[in-house]
Order: sequence, then structure tokens, then C-alpha cells
Amino acid sequence: MTATSVKRQHYGLTLAVLAIAGLSFALLQTMVAPALPAIQHEYGASTPAVTWVLTIYLLTASICTPIFGRLGDMFGKERLLVIVLLVLGAGTLISALSTSLAMLIAGRAVQGAGGAIFPLAFGIIRDEFPREKVATGIGTISAMFGIGGGVGLVVAGVLVDGIGVAWIFWLSAAAAAIA
Repeated sequence: MTATSVKRQHYGLTLAVLAIAGLSFALLQTMVAPALPAIQHEYGASTPAVTWVLTIYLLTASICTPIFGRLGDMFGKERLLVIVLLVLGAGTLISALSTSLAMLIAGRAVQGAGGAIFPLAFGIIRDEFPREKVATGIGTISAMFGIGGGVGLVVAGVLVDGIGVAWIFWLSAAAAAIA
């Protein structure tokens, strides 16, 4: 049995881990949008100021995604995926524990590095999966982006109304930790 066949033997587990990682990023992308009015009220912020909670996340994701994707090519996609998940978790922790709008925005800026989860996951699938399983794997990870987006919008309202804004970040931190 070769090393390659051993890696490919557990592609289902690998796909599950990658899917959970993708879900954690997708949840963070959409859960904040319905929570913006509650965040604005909680921190007494203006509308332009609170929109930075969403904008900074997308901005840092746009910057970090190609950089971390390239670093994954250079130093190993699996290694970089773990680093990105740790950075995402750290940003989520900062956001969950924030006591000011500035701290929340800083946490969201750190979370944006999680955007690299998707290109790293696609690369791992292409490198590790048998040829006949690559399309299914990439389709599953792509679906997580849509599923996380839809679920995030609904769950955010329930969490914010029921137990508070910080819980949208605790939920995503749990998903990142599981991955």
C-alpha cells in the first residue's frame, strides 16, 4: 500500500473537516448582516460606523485569500488551513469578547483571513482525492458556502433575539474549533 492510497482511503473524513471549515467561514460572512441593528444599538454606534463590522471582514478576506492560497502552495495546504482556522478562531474570539465597536471591528478584520479556507480546501481536494471524487468534493465545499449563507441569516436572528449578539461569534468559533 502506497502513501498516496493511504491518504485517499479517508477522503470522507477529510471532506467532512473541510466542509465544517467552509461552513464556519460562510456563517461568519452572513450572520452579521441581520445583527447590524443590534450591534449598532449595543455599542451606540452610527450607521456608517457599524457597517465597518461587515465591510472590514470582506476587505480582509479579499486581501488574505490569494496571499494564504499562495502560501499554501508554497508551504503545504494542510498546514496553512490549520493556521487559517486558528486565525479565524482568534478573530472570532476577539469579536465574541469585544467590549467596544473598535474591538469588534478588529476581531472581524482578523476573521477575514478565513476567506482562504475555500481555495485551500479546493487545493487539498484536488491533491488528495481520487480523480473520480474531486468534482463531488469541490461541489460539497461550494455548497457549504451557500448553505452557511442561508443558515447564517436565519440563525443570526434567533441568536441575537434570544441570547445576544456575541453568540453569533461563539457559534462560529465552535465550528472552527471542530474543524
